[in-house]
Parts: sequence; C-alpha cells; structure tokens
Amino acid sequence: MTPMTTLTTDDPPPTDALTAVGDGTPSDTDGSATKHRWKWWRLNYLGLVGALLFIGLALTPSLLPRPWLFIGLIAGIAAAIGYGIGTFLSWAIRRLVHRELPHSIKRVAWWALAVLGTLWFIAAVIAGGRWQNQVRVLVGEPEDPAANLIAIAVITFVLAAFLMLIARSIRRLNRWINRQLGRVVPPRVAATAGFIIVALFLYWIATGLLASSFISWADTTYASANAGTRAGVTQPTAPERSGSTDSLASWESLGFQGRNFVGRGPTPKQISAFTGRPATEPIRIYVGVDTADTAQKRADIAVKELERTGAFERSVLVVAGATGTGWLEPQSVDSIEYMWGGDTAIATIQYSYLPSWISFLVDQERATEAGQALFEAVYDKWSSLPDASRPKLITYGLSLGSFTAQAAFGSVQDMTKRTDGALFQGTPNFSEPWGTVEQRRDAGSPEWQPIYQQGRTARFAATEDDLEKPGGPWFEPRVVFMQHASDPVVWWSYDLLTREPDWLKEPRGPDVSPETRWYPIITFLQVTVDQFFGVSVPVGHGHNYSNTIVYAWSNVVPPPAWTPALADELQALINAIPVE
Repeated sequence: MTPMTTLTTDDPPPTDALTAVGDGTPSDTDGSATKHRWKWWRLNYLGLVGALLFIGLALTPSLLPRPWLFIGLIAGIAAAIGYGIGTFLSWAIRRLVHRELPHSIKRVAWWALAVLGTLWFIAAVIAGGRWQNQVRVLVGEPEDPAANLIAIAVITFVLAAFLMLIARSIRRLNRWINRQLGRVVPPRVAATAGFIIVALFLYWIATGLLASSFISWADTTYASANAGTRAGVTQPTAPERSGSTDSLASWESLGFQGRNFVGRGPTPKQISAFTGRPATEPIRIYVGVDTADTAQKRADIAVKELERTGAFERSVLVVAGATGTGWLEPQSVDSIEYMWGGDTAIATIQYSYLPSWISFLVDQERATEAGQALFEAVYDKWSSLPDASRPKLITYGLSLGSFTAQAAFGSVQDMTKRTDGALFQGTPNFSEPWGTVEQRRDAGSPEWQPIYQQGRTARFAATEDDLEKPGGPWFEPRVVFMQHASDPVVWWSYDLLTREPDWLKEPRGPDVSPETRWYPIITFLQVTVDQFFGVSVPVGHGHNYSNTIVYAWSNVVPPPAWTPALADELQALINAIPVE
C-alpha cells in the first residue's frame, strides 16, 4: 500500500492544484452535495505539516517541568490546532490556484512527508524529554531518566485524532445544515445562515451547557470540601480567635480554610521558645462565606471581631487577602507572629471556596469586592485612632490573595499613603497596581525583576539579596513584591497568545531555560498548564515562596532590635513547617 492510499484526500479528482495535498474533505464549492462517501481517516497534507510543526513547538521547554501526561496533552491540543491552521491554508490556496500538480510530484510529496514527518516526530519527542530534564535541574529537581517518551507519543496521537474527529464532525454538521437550507434559499445565504447556526450552537454548548455543568460540579465538589475540617484541627478556646465561643463568627461558618487558619498556628509558648521572652496570644480573625451573605457584611463582622479582641491595641495589624479557597499560607502568617512575639492581629474574609484557577474564571469580581470591602472597613476604624497608639497597618497577599489585597488601592502611592507597608507574593499578571508598576519600570531593568523609581518605595525580589539590588535609599512605608522568574502564575496572560512577553525577550531569570522561546498559541498553552504545577517544584522556584518569607517581612515591618541572625534562625524554623 502506497502513501497515496494511506495518506490521501477524499476530494473528487481532479479539482485543483492541491487535490493530493488538499483538505481531505469533499469540495462543496458548486453548492451541490458530494457524490462520494466521506471518510474521516483521510487527512490533509498541509494540515499534517501544521500538526507536526506544532507538536515540535509544544514539546519545547517552558517555565516548569511537566508530567508526561500533560506533555502529551499539550502536544495533542497543539497538533489539532496546527492541523486546523494547515487545513485553512490549504483551503485558501485551493481557491487562489487552479493548476493541478503532476501525479509524480504528489506521490513524492506524500512519501517525503511520511519519512520526514516520522523522523521529525521522533526527534521532537526525544528533544522534549531532554528539555524537560534541563528545566528540572534549573528548578532544583533531579533528572528523570525514564521520560515516558512512548506514552507521550501515544497521548499526543490519540488526543489529536479525537479533537480532529470532533472538528470534522462539526464541519459535516455545518455542511448538512447548508444543504438543507440550500433547498429553500440561495447558496450564499444558506452558507452564511448555516455558519451562524453552528456558531451559536457551539457557543451555547461552551458557555451554557458545559460551563453551567462545570460550575455546578465545582460548586458541589468544593462546597463539600469547604464543610470539612482538617484532621487534627479543633475549635480554638482562646477568645483572640474567630470561631471560639466568644466570637461573632461561628466555628461552623468559617469553612475548611478558615477553621484551619484559626485552629492552628504558633502558641505563646512556642513563640517564647524562639524569642526568649514572654509572648502574647496572636489574634487571628476570619469571616467565612457562610458567616454573612455579602462581602460588606463580612468585612463589618471582621472589624467588630478586631475590636472585640483588642486588635487595634496590638503592634501590627495585617489585612490579608485570601486565595480562592480562602487559604492563607501558614509560613507567611506564622512568620510575622514569631517575629513580633505574638503582638499581632491578622484578619481576612472569605469570598469563595473554589480553587484559585476556577475563582479567576467565576469569582474575580467577588475577589475584588472582598479586598476593597475589608481594607476600607479596617482602614476607616484604624484611621480614626490616634497615630501614637494605633498598630502598624500592613496589607498582604499570596497568589490570588495578592490580587485581592491590591484591589483596594489605585496605585503604589495610594498604598504607601494608607498603610505602613505591603508584602505581595506570586502576584497574578492581571493584578493592579502591580501591572502598572511593571510597565513603568526603570529603563534597563527586566520584567521578571524590575526596578521601579530606583527602588525608593517598591522593590521586586526572588531572593533575600535581590531586595538590595537597587542600591539606593529605600524609604518607608515599604512595598515588597516577591516573584520568581519561573512562576507561571505571575507570567500567565492572554497576551501570550499573540505577543512575545518582555520576560522572554529580555535577559531572563536564572531558573528559566535558555532554550525557552515564545511561539504564538503554544506558549500560552504551556504556561497555562505550568500553573497547575507551580507548587510542585522545590521552594524558591515556581509558585513557592516560603523559603524567603521571613526576609521579606524583615524588610517590610521589622520589630525593634531585629537582626539578620534572628531572621536566619526564624527562617530555618519556618522551613520546617510542611508545605500545604
């Protein structure tokens, strides 16, 4: 059997210049129904070229190492996209060129594609395994000698074939509708109406049926998780905690992450063991989505809780933005409580119980509302107190919590005017004022670690030493943005679909592969998937910042007589806390 019979088209021969390398489907340009049977396995020549090209690009390195299953998934999706682009080009060419290629050239072309395409695919899969190991080394992981190359190849092929079959089925549906309409209206009207009908149908499937089903599933699944309690976590007895019997927010209403937040943390005894001095019970205030039905009501309850516990008489008051599930990183909140001998209060409100990637899709407005409502409510009370007796007011957030916390401010200047300091870690790319600061960075400083206004107020860092890089004076209040060059949460953006980012055009960070390149569509797919593995890599890379948290707090709000030696000692203690 020759390549002409295994890789051919089903266009009625001869039709045009690229029949043998055509789109693999019958031509309907004459408005009549095809007279030969459609065969789904017949492929388009330029479509195959596009699929192979996109597979090769999809296997190039991005920010983080990916499991073999997801490598295959990205490659399979990319292959389907590449096939579609190639098929479109084939369609466009066939309508511009009206010369038939000689049979001998077609035959050679298919043989060449069969041989060279196979070699390209094998080389791409092998190179992809090598690149993944390169990225593993850069983020502190051991190389994987068993790269599961065969599994990657199989997943790529199966997924690409499945997606192409769906696309062809949609096209067949469109042509069937066109033929039915063509019986009563002119062909051009039928084609236009058919396209609109199919487009609306697909839109309904995507945004109606699938979206509503997905949201319903997510709501049911994560609502159940929110109702649970982590093993070993019990209701606090200290009145300084929300959820206690003295609290305005009941234990049951706090949700999974809220109960975890108030039910754990360093005790005064543990804090004293570190500081060598008597310690105070840290205040932890949390108001869950089940405590009140609006962000404003939850914020008002949070302020009443702060008043009830005497939080405005503490040395430090942290207004924290929570992630989508309502989570606050233990390493972050524990650190500042140890540093200040427990003389602290930390408050947050929950706006969702969905994971951050789902919250980004459906709860972004609620995250913004929560951040603004909580800070404004706390600020109104705090600003009414005498300057000499009120606590240092700090804003803080990690990941989507960083977006939530920043939503309360119009600019860095607004932030420093109304707070005594700010700390943000792993800020999502769509956050403000982070985005404005990035865009207005000083000339010559890279996007992954910019210098803003010579570092006088806000500074960006991946390590402790990075905070000193600007070299000039750093005035108070201070704003710190901790971000890694390899953190996909920071660098993911819809712009990656069509525009090369500065963090790849400029000198890149130390844990980003020099082999990483920007490719339209492909890089967007890669970084999208990378986000799911941001916390799976060692600390100091990706979306893990716990190994620098003490040094970050030390620059934002250091306690009296704080020293680098104490920071090192506390960071070692924090490093021992298991990563959740």
